[in-house]
Amino acid sequence: MKFCIIAVGRGAPKPIKAMVDDYIKRLQRMAPTTLIEIAEERRTTASSSNTEQLLKKEAYRISDKIPPGAMLVPLEITAPVVSSPDLAKKISRHADSGTGEICFLIGGPDGLDPSLLNNPWKLSFGPMTFPHMLVRVMLLEQLYRAMTILGRVPYHR
Repeated sequence: MKFCIIAVGRGAPKPIKAMVDDYIKRLQRMAPTTLIEIAEERRTTASSSNTEQLLKKEAYRISDKIPPGAMLVPLEITAPVVSSPDLAKKISRHADSGTGEICFLIGGPDGLDPSLLNNPWKLSFGPMTFPHMLVRVMLLEQLYRAMTILGRVPYHR
């Protein structure tokens, strides 16, 4: 199983970058993991038509980076919330069914274009709003936790 995270936004603060790098390093021992950053489109006005256009541009650039054959899992605030053990089970089921790579999508401040949300599996960290750079750390930690659960490594308690 491989993991890919495609995230909108660049330039994480040093403490967050250090956490991201730490979890990627930990995960590499269990599953190859890559983080691909996509530059956020410049927001000039707050109009909904402008936001839609910007999301479409970001979606195009995201789609260009999705590994062939990867299962897409967009992070979306209204998606079902799952526990860490349930996330591990879901990952295991997909690995057992032949999924070679799972690609998680993290949107920018306006989320993801609807074209990227039409997937059977979506993931949410709940209805609260989190800084998008911090969501990367949260996702990586949960992927690491899931892999330790599956590997019976005493990390998850």
